[in-house]
Amino acid sequence: MTDTDHDSSVVIVATEEDLTADLVVAHLLGGPTAVLRLDPGRLRERPSITGHFADGCWRTALTSGKATVVLDEHCAVYWRKPTRPDTLGSGEERWRADENTTALLGLLRAQPLKVWVDDPTIVEASRHKPTQLRAAARRGFTVPDTLFTSDPGAARAFIAAHHDKVVVKALTQRHTTFIPTTRIRLSDDLSGIAGTVHYLQALVEDRLFDARVTVVDDHVFAAAISTPDALDWRALPAAACEHRVIEPPAELVRACVEHVRDLGLTYAALDFVVTEAGWTYLETNCVGEFGWIESATGLPISARIAHTLRHGRSGPTGASRHTPAHGGSGTVPTPGDR
Repeated sequence: MTDTDHDSSVVIVATEEDLTADLVVAHLLGGPTAVLRLDPGRLRERPSITGHFADGCWRTALTSGKATVVLDEHCAVYWRKPTRPDTLGSGEERWRADENTTALLGLLRAQPLKVWVDDPTIVEASRHKPTQLRAAARRGFTVPDTLFTSDPGAARAFIAAHHDKVVVKALTQRHTTFIPTTRIRLSDDLSGIAGTVHYLQALVEDRLFDARVTVVDDHVFAAAISTPDALDWRALPAAACEHRVIEPPAELVRACVEHVRDLGLTYAALDFVVTEAGWTYLETNCVGEFGWIESATGLPISARIAHTLRHGRSGPTGASRHTPAHGGSGTVPTPGDR
């Protein structure tokens, strides 16, 4: 962290153990930008937060040791995955973490910041799959036939209409172990669907490979992920998958940038299945991991995030592409976070 004699500043909101955030911080430290990192879910005496509302406006400063960052139009925020208050042990710890997280988010959102990557309130609204699928279709993506239902009869009819070629997906992973994408058939006992809305989707057949497309502002980084016949690559260790840099069609690159902007985001990671017929959209990971992709392919995703935090977003023009300049040093996240 650095002192206040800088032209710009970046606030990093992440846990201390967040190695993916470390990749971005490494590109910011030692440069012309003041950097202050904190985790409101585990905030104690340092760093300190002070926001003062007077004469119709807020003046907020974050301080840690000799480093101070003032929230204003020269400040950018990288909000990753701070400690969730509900994961802490005691009621007092949960209350303290919730107070700190709520206060920090409110103070940040009250300022004319240079750029967010990304505002968690917008992430929360954008992460819902029905919203994503509709937004993707508006941008011309091919989207599989999809059903949300808690009715076993409706599920049977959907599976029959798709000739027993359907998968079921989990919408959330927070309160259970990782649930991979799984085939579901008419021969299965579907009575358990009653009482819980299930997310069913037509199986995309004859896949050549999966693709992870990471969007940072107007830059697109694409990697193919090939697996040994696995339906869901997230269920495998990264080392068991083959990763390689690919160049998507130009119209898809543009559509990815437009889709992320439609959702109000600066950063997102999109998943596709690629077949001989083309690219089929699956979902948008609003705070998707990228460390393992950068490590496996050398795609300079963290450098582009740092550049966006330092300089702000570009105008709403066409997307450009970056090729890997050097190998990364990322970490492999848990499967549910990828």
